[in-house]
Amino acid sequence: MSKITTLLPWCRSCNPLDGFAALNVALFLLLSTFRYHDRFVHYFGSARVHEFFIYAGVLILGIAWLWWTFRRYTISTAVLFWLQVGIVMHFMGAFVLIGEGRLYDQHFLGMRYDKYVHFVNAMAATALVIRLLRLRMHAPKPLGAFYMLAAVLIVLGLGAVIEMVEYLVVLTVPGNGVGGYDNNMQDLLANGVGSTLCALLHNRFEQTSSGR
Repeated sequence: MSKITTLLPWCRSCNPLDGFAALNVALFLLLSTFRYHDRFVHYFGSARVHEFFIYAGVLILGIAWLWWTFRRYTISTAVLFWLQVGIVMHFMGAFVLIGEGRLYDQHFLGMRYDKYVHFVNAMAATALVIRLLRLRMHAPKPLGAFYMLAAVLIVLGLGAVIEMVEYLVVLTVPGNGVGGYDNNMQDLLANGVGSTLCALLHNRFEQTSSGR
């Protein structure tokens, strides 16, 4: 009982971002243990397994840095929820098998599953960027054209960085399943549609709320 009492002050100082970061570090460690390690050894051989631990360590440090940098800000549980939905959709796409292929390779309503992942992640990322613009730059309510465009372009830029990483995977990992130029452009298009829709809906909601 005394241990619980000792922990209570720390628990009271926690915010939703702490739980979000802890959940995703745990998720990454589980997947690294049961999936990523075996796939790395399969593609590159056990002689280079030390590289896997270097990459895993760098990613964990990156998550820790992002958590430490942004935990001072109040990020709503709704934004974190949609970010988590996007992360889970990504992992499901990579590891859920349908027939002989991954969920990522399936098409729904004429679109490949990963385009839905890009769409949802872009919407969640735009909501997060809008929140940070409010906190750091005192963006107005409603946002206005300048801040809406800034939020969309920031998310598109982050999406482009991810596409660069995927290109490096194409160059270095045989049988990677990333796709070619068309896939790259479709990913960016899905990012653009999701981000723009989020910005427009966010602005519309705030205009309606302020008019009440």
